[in-house]
Amino acid sequence: MLEEIEPHPKFKHALLFVACLITFLPASAAATGGYNVQVTDDYVKATAKCSCGQSGYYYHTASFKNYCPQCHSHGSLKFNPKGTAEGEWTCTHCDADYCAAEGKEKISGTKYYLTHYTPPKIVHAKTVETKVQTPEPEDPKTKIIRSLSLYKDRSFLG
Repeated sequence: MLEEIEPHPKFKHALLFVACLITFLPASAAATGGYNVQVTDDYVKATAKCSCGQSGYYYHTASFKNYCPQCHSHGSLKFNPKGTAEGEWTCTHCDADYCAAEGKEKISGTKYYLTHYTPPKIVHAKTVETKVQTPEPEDPKTKIIRSLSLYKDRSFLG
């Protein structure tokens, strides 16, 4: 005979709580906060949501110089190491956080902004057709006369 075991009431509540979290937790909270992230020594670029209130809460693509205006460090920006839902640029030297969409530091009343960056455009050169002129074949007699004229001592000619 099998006896039915009733789970503890706290277990039921914990299971219900976890189910609610999974159902109602926004997908962006589990995401990296952005996409198309590029980090170079010169610039950083990402598509992320605005987190500073300067523009709408939708995805923007923005490029900035890889430079922290607060501590004056070059090459120090890292994308979203703290895992924010919107995505942000964080300075690895001074820990300043900047909106990935607008570049504004995420402190109320701040004057610090990342500098927008426009990558240089690649210019493709046009193909130019060049003609190489090949010399006309020289008459053998003219060639001999030209060769002999190079000699300073022409006494052997007669």
